[in-house]
Amino acid sequence: MTSTRAQTVLRSNFHLGSQSEKTSPRRVLGTRNCIKVVRMIDLHLHSDRSDGTLPPAELVARVAQAGVDTLALTDHDSTDGLAEAGTAALERGLRLVPGVEVSASWRNQPIHVLGLWIDPEAPVLRAALAGQAERRHERMRMICARLSERGLPGARWLAAVEARTALPTRTHLAEAIVAEGLAGDTGDAFRKFLGRGAVAQAAGLWPPLAEVIGWILGAGGLASLAHPMRYPLSAGARRRLLAEFAAAGGGAIEVVTGANAAHQIETCAALAGAHGLAGTVGSDFHDPKHAWNPLGRLAKLPPGVTPAWGLRETRGTCGWDG
Repeated sequence: MTSTRAQTVLRSNFHLGSQSEKTSPRRVLGTRNCIKVVRMIDLHLHSDRSDGTLPPAELVARVAQAGVDTLALTDHDSTDGLAEAGTAALERGLRLVPGVEVSASWRNQPIHVLGLWIDPEAPVLRAALAGQAERRHERMRMICARLSERGLPGARWLAAVEARTALPTRTHLAEAIVAEGLAGDTGDAFRKFLGRGAVAQAAGLWPPLAEVIGWILGAGGLASLAHPMRYPLSAGARRRLLAEFAAAGGGAIEVVTGANAAHQIETCAALAGAHGLAGTVGSDFHDPKHAWNPLGRLAKLPPGVTPAWGLRETRGTCGWDG
């Protein structure tokens, strides 16, 4: 099924419900073809169309098993999995929020921005993501050249990664290094070869944050700052990031995300309030082998934070939540 046809067949939106319903991921949905209780919302998930391990349909099946009723597929710089995920969501009576996680740069710091409720066929977004794919290939070639300079089989790893995926990520390369026996796991590969300060570190050539937000808005989406506590920033720098994010048209912050501690959730909630941003929740799930980040275990959005899903009007059926 093409992406355009999937949108036509699967398009739907949230039932807004009462204000009390809007403060928690647990919600009642009612539409022509679907009446059910939403047990959990997860607006940050990855499939094998980027650096996740599961095909989109299998990811949706696991999401359903975990009790998640409303999900967003947010692959890195790619919307290629949305049609498959939308069909699988329709079959299971779930709602899929069309999404993407776009790489950006803010003061030389890589930043990730979730685009939620996007139109994946929007020309501005399609052109932007094509450019992002080329940037990823360029970075992969640069990293592998540095590995080759150190006597490692960088050219062979590059060929293996590019044969495996149309959107190469450092995770794919880390897995190739592990398969070679030169690292114990992907985390070890990042520490030794790919991460900050490692021998083959190469910064992504990502576009400015404001430009990325513009792409998302141009596709009719909501821009949410992903996992804000993971960036190596001081408290003051984080506040400046949020101020500039909001000024550029950012609409939300990922208040609850996988592995966030309670005090980090409180900090994100305070940042949302201080900058007039809504809140999103998302596991950032990649791989079922990561036992520390299972599906269906997200904390609730704290009281006082406006849920991003409460900003969307309702119509339509189960399936694609556009």
